[in-house]
Amino acid sequence: MITLGLAALALGLVVASPASAEGGAVTGTVVVQPARFQDETVVYLKDAASPASPATHDMDQKNMKFVPHLLTVTTGDTVHFLNHDGVDHNVYSPDGEAYNLGMIKANATGDHVFAKAGAYTQLCSVHPEMLAYVWVGQNPYAAAVDDKGHFKIEGIPPGTYKVAVWNTKLKAADQTLTVESGKATEVTFSIKR
Repeated sequence: MITLGLAALALGLVVASPASAEGGAVTGTVVVQPARFQDETVVYLKDAASPASPATHDMDQKNMKFVPHLLTVTTGDTVHFLNHDGVDHNVYSPDGEAYNLGMIKANATGDHVFAKAGAYTQLCSVHPEMLAYVWVGQNPYAAAVDDKGHFKIEGIPPGTYKVAVWNTKLKAADQTLTVESGKATEVTFSIKR
Protein backbone atom coordinates (compact mmCIF):
# COMPACT_ATOMS: atom_id res chain seq x y z
CA MET A 1 0.00 0.00 0.00
CA ILE A 2 2.84 2.41 0.90
CA THR A 3 4.70 1.41 -2.27
CA LEU A 4 1.62 2.10 -4.39
CA GLY A 5 1.18 5.51 -2.68
CA LEU A 6 4.83 6.43 -3.26
CA ALA A 7 4.58 5.34 -6.90
CA ALA A 8 1.49 7.50 -7.36
CA LEU A 9 3.25 10.46 -5.69
CA ALA A 10 6.32 9.98 -7.89
CA LEU A 11 4.14 9.78 -11.00
CA GLY A 12 2.36 12.95 -9.92
CA LEU A 13 5.71 14.74 -9.52
CA VAL A 14 6.91 13.56 -12.93
CA VAL A 15 3.69 14.73 -14.57
CA ALA A 16 3.75 18.06 -12.68
CA SER A 17 7.43 18.79 -13.33
CA PRO A 18 7.17 19.82 -17.00
CA ALA A 19 4.37 22.26 -16.24
CA SER A 20 6.17 23.82 -13.29
CA ALA A 21 9.48 23.95 -15.20
CA GLU A 22 7.79 25.40 -18.29
CA GLY A 23 8.64 29.03 -18.92
CA GLY A 24 6.49 31.79 -20.26
CA ALA A 25 6.75 33.94 -23.36
CA VAL A 26 6.76 37.59 -24.37
CA THR A 27 5.17 38.36 -27.72
CA GLY A 28 4.22 41.54 -29.44
CA THR A 29 4.86 44.13 -32.08
CA VAL A 30 7.29 46.97 -32.60
CA VAL A 31 5.95 49.73 -34.83
CA VAL A 32 8.96 51.42 -36.44
CA GLN A 33 8.78 54.76 -38.25
CA PRO A 34 10.38 55.14 -40.70
CA ALA A 35 9.76 51.50 -41.59
CA ARG A 36 13.11 51.15 -43.39
CA PHE A 37 14.75 50.64 -39.97
CA GLN A 38 12.40 47.82 -38.95
CA ASP A 39 14.77 45.00 -39.94
CA GLU A 40 17.37 46.48 -37.55
CA THR A 41 15.30 45.99 -34.37
CA VAL A 42 15.71 43.62 -31.42
CA VAL A 43 13.44 43.17 -28.38
CA TYR A 44 15.16 41.78 -25.28
CA LEU A 45 14.87 41.27 -21.53
CA LYS A 46 17.24 43.25 -19.34
CA ASP A 47 18.93 41.79 -16.27
CA ALA A 48 17.53 38.27 -16.67
CA ALA A 49 19.70 35.36 -15.55
CA SER A 50 21.32 33.39 -18.36
CA PRO A 51 20.86 29.63 -17.96
CA ALA A 52 22.07 28.93 -21.47
CA SER A 53 25.38 27.33 -22.27
CA PRO A 54 27.29 28.72 -25.27
CA ALA A 55 25.73 28.03 -28.65
CA THR A 56 26.85 28.26 -32.28
CA HIS A 57 25.05 30.33 -34.92
CA ASP A 58 25.54 30.87 -38.66
CA MET A 59 25.70 34.11 -40.61
CA ASP A 60 26.13 33.46 -44.31
CA GLN A 61 27.32 35.62 -47.19
CA LYS A 62 25.17 35.10 -50.28
CA ASN A 63 24.51 37.35 -53.25
CA MET A 64 26.80 40.01 -51.77
CA LYS A 65 24.74 40.19 -48.54
CA PHE A 66 25.07 38.94 -44.99
CA VAL A 67 22.22 36.52 -44.20
CA PRO A 68 20.48 37.11 -41.88
CA HIS A 69 20.73 40.87 -41.82
CA LEU A 70 20.38 40.83 -38.01
CA LEU A 71 21.44 37.91 -35.81
CA THR A 72 20.81 37.74 -32.04
CA VAL A 73 23.23 35.74 -29.89
CA THR A 74 24.31 35.54 -26.24
CA THR A 75 27.71 36.37 -24.74
CA GLY A 76 29.99 33.36 -25.10
CA ASP A 77 28.29 32.22 -28.32
CA THR A 78 30.23 31.52 -31.52
CA VAL A 79 29.18 32.78 -34.94
CA HIS A 80 30.31 30.86 -38.03
CA PHE A 81 30.65 33.37 -40.86
CA LEU A 82 30.03 31.27 -43.97
CA ASN A 83 30.83 32.32 -47.53
CA HIS A 84 28.53 30.89 -50.20
CA ASP A 85 29.36 33.56 -52.76
CA GLY A 86 31.72 32.92 -55.66
CA VAL A 87 34.13 35.58 -54.40
CA ASP A 88 36.27 36.09 -51.30
CA HIS A 89 34.88 38.27 -48.48
CA ASN A 90 36.48 39.98 -45.53
CA VAL A 91 34.49 40.00 -42.27
CA TYR A 92 35.24 42.58 -39.62
CA SER A 93 33.61 44.79 -37.01
CA PRO A 94 34.93 48.05 -35.53
CA ASP A 95 32.52 47.76 -32.59
CA GLY A 96 32.92 46.43 -29.04
CA GLU A 97 35.81 43.98 -29.01
CA ALA A 98 36.69 44.95 -32.61
CA TYR A 99 37.81 42.02 -34.76
CA ASN A 100 38.90 41.22 -38.30
CA LEU A 101 38.60 37.64 -39.55
CA GLY A 102 40.58 38.39 -42.67
CA MET A 103 39.64 37.08 -46.10
CA ILE A 104 37.19 34.18 -46.15
CA LYS A 105 37.40 32.26 -49.39
CA ALA A 106 34.33 30.92 -51.22
CA ASN A 107 32.80 27.91 -49.42
CA ALA A 108 34.96 28.52 -46.33
CA THR A 109 34.14 29.86 -42.85
CA GLY A 110 35.57 32.21 -40.27
CA ASP A 111 34.55 32.04 -36.59
CA HIS A 112 34.27 34.58 -33.81
CA VAL A 113 33.32 34.07 -30.15
CA PHE A 114 31.47 37.09 -28.73
CA ALA A 115 32.69 37.82 -25.21
CA LYS A 116 31.06 41.22 -24.69
CA ALA A 117 27.41 42.29 -24.99
CA GLY A 118 26.50 44.95 -27.54
CA ALA A 119 25.70 45.52 -31.19
CA TYR A 120 28.37 44.64 -33.73
CA THR A 121 28.25 46.03 -37.26
CA GLN A 122 29.36 43.37 -39.76
CA LEU A 123 31.29 44.72 -42.71
CA CYS A 124 33.33 43.50 -45.68
CA SER A 125 36.31 45.71 -46.59
CA VAL A 126 36.22 44.40 -50.17
CA HIS A 127 32.48 45.05 -50.67
CA PRO A 128 31.47 48.20 -48.72
CA GLU A 129 27.81 47.77 -49.64
CA MET A 130 27.62 44.70 -47.40
CA LEU A 131 26.23 45.51 -43.95
CA ALA A 132 24.65 43.44 -41.19
CA TYR A 133 24.47 43.28 -37.39
CA VAL A 134 25.19 40.74 -34.68
CA TRP A 135 23.36 41.76 -31.51
CA VAL A 136 24.90 40.15 -28.41
CA GLY A 137 22.82 39.97 -25.24
CA GLN A 138 23.69 39.07 -21.65
CA ASN A 139 21.02 36.35 -21.77
CA PRO A 140 19.24 34.35 -24.49
CA TYR A 141 15.92 36.21 -24.09
CA ALA A 142 16.00 38.31 -27.25
CA ALA A 143 14.42 38.26 -30.69
CA ALA A 144 14.77 40.23 -33.90
CA VAL A 145 11.45 41.48 -35.23
CA ASP A 146 10.06 40.02 -38.46
CA ASP A 147 9.04 42.01 -41.54
CA LYS A 148 5.75 43.00 -39.87
CA GLY A 149 7.40 44.03 -36.60
CA HIS A 150 6.30 40.93 -34.69
CA PHE A 151 8.50 39.05 -32.24
CA LYS A 152 8.32 36.15 -29.76
CA ILE A 153 10.71 35.35 -26.92
CA GLU A 154 10.06 31.93 -25.34
CA GLY A 155 11.23 29.83 -22.40
CA ILE A 156 11.41 32.74 -19.96
CA PRO A 157 11.42 31.84 -16.25
CA PRO A 158 8.42 33.36 -14.40
CA GLY A 159 9.16 36.78 -12.93
CA THR A 160 9.03 40.53 -13.49
CA TYR A 161 11.36 41.97 -16.12
CA LYS A 162 12.24 45.13 -17.98
CA VAL A 163 11.71 44.68 -21.71
CA ALA A 164 13.77 46.90 -24.01
CA VAL A 165 14.17 47.62 -27.71
CA TRP A 166 17.43 48.07 -29.58
CA ASN A 167 17.40 49.70 -32.99
CA THR A 168 20.26 51.04 -35.08
CA LYS A 169 18.77 54.53 -35.29
CA LEU A 170 15.70 54.83 -33.02
CA LYS A 171 14.94 54.52 -29.31
CA ALA A 172 12.00 53.44 -27.14
CA ALA A 173 11.38 53.56 -23.40
CA ASP A 174 11.71 50.26 -21.52
CA GLN A 175 8.56 48.56 -20.27
CA THR A 176 8.09 46.41 -17.17
CA LEU A 177 6.03 43.24 -17.38
CA THR A 178 5.40 40.01 -15.50
CA VAL A 179 5.91 36.63 -17.16
CA GLU A 180 3.85 33.68 -15.94
CA SER A 181 4.65 30.01 -16.52
CA GLY A 182 2.90 28.58 -19.58
CA LYS A 183 1.47 31.95 -20.65
CA ALA A 184 2.35 34.60 -23.21
CA THR A 185 2.52 38.24 -22.15
CA GLU A 186 1.98 40.74 -24.95
CA VAL A 187 3.71 44.09 -25.32
CA THR A 188 3.73 46.78 -28.01
CA PHE A 189 6.43 49.35 -28.70
CA SER A 190 6.30 52.34 -31.01
CA ILE A 191 9.60 53.87 -32.06
CA LYS A 192 10.01 56.81 -34.39
CA ARG A 193 12.14 59.82 -35.16
